[in-house]
Amino acid sequence: MNLEPLTDAVGAAAAEVGALDARFLLPALALQLFALGLRAAAWRGVLAAAYPGRRIPLHSVAAAYVTGVALNAFVPARGGEIAKIAILRSRIPGTTVPTIVASLTVVMVLDTVLGAALLVGMWGSGRLPVLPSPGDGGLLAIGALAAVAVALALAVGYRLRPDAVRRTAARTLQGFAILRTPGRYLVTVVPFQLGAWVARIAIVFLVLSAFNIEASLTMAVLVVVLSGLATATPVPGGAGAQQVLATYALHGAVSAATALSFSVGMQVGVTAVNTAVGLVTLMILFRTVRPRTALSSTRALVARSRSRAGDEG
Repeated sequence: MNLEPLTDAVGAAAAEVGALDARFLLPALALQLFALGLRAAAWRGVLAAAYPGRRIPLHSVAAAYVTGVALNAFVPARGGEIAKIAILRSRIPGTTVPTIVASLTVVMVLDTVLGAALLVGMWGSGRLPVLPSPGDGGLLAIGALAAVAVALALAVGYRLRPDAVRRTAARTLQGFAILRTPGRYLVTVVPFQLGAWVARIAIVFLVLSAFNIEASLTMAVLVVVLSGLATATPVPGGAGAQQVLATYALHGAVSAATALSFSVGMQVGVTAVNTAVGLVTLMILFRTVRPRTALSSTRALVARSRSRAGDEG
């Protein structure tokens, strides 16, 4: 991958920092903290339904969530999700990997539905001029093969260790418990996720304004949706993909160089906030004032969690 354009954009974004309008930038950074809290609260709602007889402190869920988000900016293939699981298990004894993974899936599904609905809505109204083609069905074929592979793995696993498969399935279904009570789901999860989406759109709108780009609600929504697609790439933080998609979202409104500078600047700012919050959280969790010690303790915790995961089957 040729990273020279991205490197140039980073330099351009850094050169423009002094010219950014703090009236828009500072509220955007504050909103990022608020969005993190809202998403942690949504995840806590899912977990509370999965473990009805257990206390699920919001600060413990938030600690796991913000740490995972911070690490996702630096670890490939969204490796921060493993840290979320490991920290949550250490803070809330009795939780299991299958249940936690299922609870994260519940949160992700609503995000996917909202993102797809916004994307299709903008495309249908003509605000999205070109919808990327799915190609010759290659993605569908890959999805089908993956589904077959999972089914075969489950069948083999059930044949060899039926009790372990049944326990894992039961714990996985436990993570989806919130969906069996739609009223509770609508009260304890949906409002927080919707609020986080509104905050993210507001953040983009404010950062666009800080870069002296004439912002619109449609433009901000499109940047948010496409940035979400970029995080699905195996590159840490979706770097590179975010810049390409931001350039596409702002096509016709600003030059490609300005779009790249905006995207890099926003990603650097959001990552800085997430990293700072994540590090402070880890230092509090592990009772240390040394970031390096906190990170080392996190790696050890993740390693222990991986070694124990196989015993939960």
